[in-house]
Amino acid sequence: MLLSLALPLAAQAQGPGRVSGKLLDGANSEPLPFAGVVLLRATDSSFVAGAQTLESGTFSIEKVPLGNYVLKASVVGYRVGLRAVALTAGAPTLDMGPLRLRVAATKLAEVVVKGERAIVSDNLDKKVIDVTKDLTSTGGTAADVLQNVPSVTVDQNGAVSLRGSSNVKVFVDGKPTGVTLDQLPASSIQNIEVITNPSSRYDAEGTAGIINIVLKKQRQDGWNGQATATAGTGDKYNTSLNLNYHQGKVNVFGSYDFREDRRTGYGSVRQRADTGLGTIVLNQDRSGVNYNTSHAVRLGLDYALTPDQTLTLAVQPRYNTQRSIEDIISSQTNTTTNTPVALGNTNRYNTGHGSNKQADLSLDYRRVWPAQKRRELTANAVYTPVSSSQTAYSNVDYRNEVAWTNGNQNQYFDNQTDQASAQIDYVMPLGEKGRYELGAKSISRRYDNDYRYTSLPALKFDPSNRFLYHEYIQAAYGTYANAAGAFSYQLGLRLEQTNTRGDQSLDVPNAHLSRSYLSLFPSAVLAYDVSKDNRLQISYSRRVQRPNADELNPFTDRSDPLNLRTGNPLLFPEFVHALELGDQRFFGAGSSVSGTAFYRYEENTITNIRDPFFLDPVSNTIVTNNTRLNVGHEISYGLELVGTTNLTSIWKVNANASAFRRIIQGSVPTNVDFNNSNFVYSGRLNTTVSPTKKLDLQLSGNYRSPVVTAQGSRLTQLNFDFAAKQAVLKDKGNITLRVSDIFNTLQFNFNAYGPGFESLTRNKRESRVVYLGFTYRFGNENAAPRTKRKEEQPDDAGGKGFD
Repeated sequence: MLLSLALPLAAQAQGPGRVSGKLLDGANSEPLPFAGVVLLRATDSSFVAGAQTLESGTFSIEKVPLGNYVLKASVVGYRVGLRAVALTAGAPTLDMGPLRLRVAATKLAEVVVKGERAIVSDNLDKKVIDVTKDLTSTGGTAADVLQNVPSVTVDQNGAVSLRGSSNVKVFVDGKPTGVTLDQLPASSIQNIEVITNPSSRYDAEGTAGIINIVLKKQRQDGWNGQATATAGTGDKYNTSLNLNYHQGKVNVFGSYDFREDRRTGYGSVRQRADTGLGTIVLNQDRSGVNYNTSHAVRLGLDYALTPDQTLTLAVQPRYNTQRSIEDIISSQTNTTTNTPVALGNTNRYNTGHGSNKQADLSLDYRRVWPAQKRRELTANAVYTPVSSSQTAYSNVDYRNEVAWTNGNQNQYFDNQTDQASAQIDYVMPLGEKGRYELGAKSISRRYDNDYRYTSLPALKFDPSNRFLYHEYIQAAYGTYANAAGAFSYQLGLRLEQTNTRGDQSLDVPNAHLSRSYLSLFPSAVLAYDVSKDNRLQISYSRRVQRPNADELNPFTDRSDPLNLRTGNPLLFPEFVHALELGDQRFFGAGSSVSGTAFYRYEENTITNIRDPFFLDPVSNTIVTNNTRLNVGHEISYGLELVGTTNLTSIWKVNANASAFRRIIQGSVPTNVDFNNSNFVYSGRLNTTVSPTKKLDLQLSGNYRSPVVTAQGSRLTQLNFDFAAKQAVLKDKGNITLRVSDIFNTLQFNFNAYGPGFESLTRNKRESRVVYLGFTYRFGNENAAPRTKRKEEQPDDAGGKGFD
C-alpha cells in the first residue's frame, strides 16, 4: 500500500531543515510519480514528516527539525528504499539527488507480483504513452502505435496529424531521423511523448507540436536480450532480436529487425466538374497490392569516461525494398445533354519497384557536476544519409469515341538526401529552485531529386527534371525557470535563421528560389500547485512550419494522368501562436483525470488545393491538378480529456476524448473566398482485463469525426482492436494474439468541393489482420546497474532498496 495514502493523516514536524531529491526507476531511470517518501527517527523509527513525489519524481520535505533520520521510499512493485539522513546546524538542508528504486519480483507459489506503470500519463506539458503495455500494436510498426495515441491520426500514406493538423515534427530519442513510421518496429519502442506546446529548448518547426518516439534501453548488468517472432494473415512476418551487455563503464546494445509485409488496397474517385465543355463526370476505381521488405539494425555503445561524463555512439542502418502492382480503370463522361457522351475510357496497369538505403549516425556527450545538483552539459551530433530509387512502369489502354489505342509510360526516381545536425545545451541551477538553460543548434538538409520520364507514343515535351534543394538553419535559445511558493514558471526565447535555395533543371517559371529570414519564437509556462493532488498550468509558444523540398519542387507527378500532383516553389512558411490551459487531478488508487483547453491561431496556412479545371500542357486536356498553397489562416480551439482508473484489481481502463472547433478562412488564386468550419470529436477507450496473473486481455476502440479542410473534409474514421497476452516459461516468454480492425471499418475518405465541382475519394487499405507472436526474454534481466554517479552511492547506513 502506498505510504502516500497515510501522509495526509500525519502532522508535519516543525523545524528549519529540508530534505529533497528525485525518485527514479532503477531499471530505466524514469521518474516515479506519486510515491510516498517519509522521514523516520533513526533512534526509534517513529514518523517525523513526509511528502509525495510529483509527476517528475521530485519531492521536498520541509520544516524538519535538526537530527538524524532514515528516509524511507515506498512504491507498489518496488523494494522499499532506505537511506540515512543527517541535518545539522551547519547543513540544515540536504538535496539527495537521484534515488533509484529497484523493481521487486516477489514470487509466491506460481504468482509473480511486479510494479506496472500507466499506459497513458499526462504531465500537462506532454502526454507519455507506455507502448509496452499496449498489446494492440504487437507485431506492428510505429504507424500502428501512433494510431492509438490521443489526438493523433495516421493516414494510409503514413502522414501524421495532431489535433487535425499534419504539421507535426517527429523525433526518435529526441533527435531528427530519416526513418519512416513503417520502418520502425513497435517492438523497439518504449514510450511515445506528445508535446503539443514545446518550450524554446525544442526546434521551433512543427506548428502542431512534437512527437518523440523513445526507444527501449537496457541498463542491467551482464547479458540481456529479447527475441520476437510474429506472423500475420496475408503474408505478414516480423522477427527481431535485441541484445544488451552492461559491465562497469561499458554498455553495449544492438538489435536487428526483419519485416515482410504484403498489403492489399483499393480506392475510388467520383468527381463532377462544370467546365467550358459542359459537366464532366470522372469515375475512377483502383485496386492493387504492395510488397514491402525491410531490414533494420541498431548498434550502440555507452561509455563512462569518468563517473561524471558519459559518451554514447550509435549507428542505425536500414535497407528497404518495395514492389507494387496496381490496376486503375477510369472513365470520363459529359453529362450536359440528356444523353451522356463518353469522352474516353482508360485501363491502366502500373507496376513499380524500388529500394531505400539510409542510416542514422549519432554521437552524444553528457556531463554532470555532483557538487552542483541539476548542473548539466549535453551535446550531440546526428548525420543521416538517404539514398532511394524507384522505377514505375505503366501500360495504358485508352479508348476515345473512335477506337482503343495502347501506350506505355516509364518513370525513374533517384533521390539523394543528406541531413545533419549538431546541438549543445547547458543547464545551470540558480539557488534552490531556479535554473537557466542556454543552447545552440545547426541543421543542414540537402536534397537531390532526379526524375526521368519516357513514353510511347512520345509526349510533346520531355517532363524529366532534376531538383536540387538546400536548407540551412542556425538556432540559439535561452530559458529561465524558478519557483515561488506554489507557483513555478519558465520563460524562453529561441532565435532561428533560415536560408534556403532550390534549383530546377527545367526552364519553367520560378525554377530558382532563394530565401533568407530570421524568426523569433518565445515561450512561457506558469504552473500553480493547488494541492499535492491538483495542478494548474498555462503555456504559450510560437512555432513555424517550413515547406519541404517535395512541396517546393515545381515538378508534376503524372503517375495518374487524370489526377496530377505539382509542387509550388512560391510557398512561404506558416506560423502559429498556441495557448494551452491544463488542470490535472489525482484521486489515489491509480486514478487521475487531466483536462487541457487549447487555442491555436495559424498564419499563412499551407493546404492542399484541388483544381479540376487544369489544362495539362502535356496531354492538352482538362485534368485535375493537386498542389499546395498558402490560403489564409486557421483557428482551432477546444478541450482534451485524459482519464485512467482501476475499476477492480483485474480491470483497468484508460480513455481520452477531445472536442475542438476548426476554422479555415482564406482564398485560392481564382479569387474564390472560403470560410469552412466544423466541430471535431475524437475518442479512444482502452480496457484491459487480467482474469489470471499470467493472462491479459485488451480491447480498444478509436473514433474520429470529420474534420474540415480548405476545400472539403476528411471523413469519419472508426476501428476496434483486440489483443491477448499469455505469460509462459516462468514469465520469460509471452504468446500474443492480436486482431487489428476487427470489423474492417478503417478507411481514409475525403470529399472536396468548390465553385463548379465536387468529388469524393475513398481509400481502403488492408487493415483487418490476425497476428500471432512469441517473445522470449533471456539474460540477467533483474540485475541492477552497478555504475553510479557519486551522489547516488549509498551512505554508511546502507541503501537497501536503492541502486
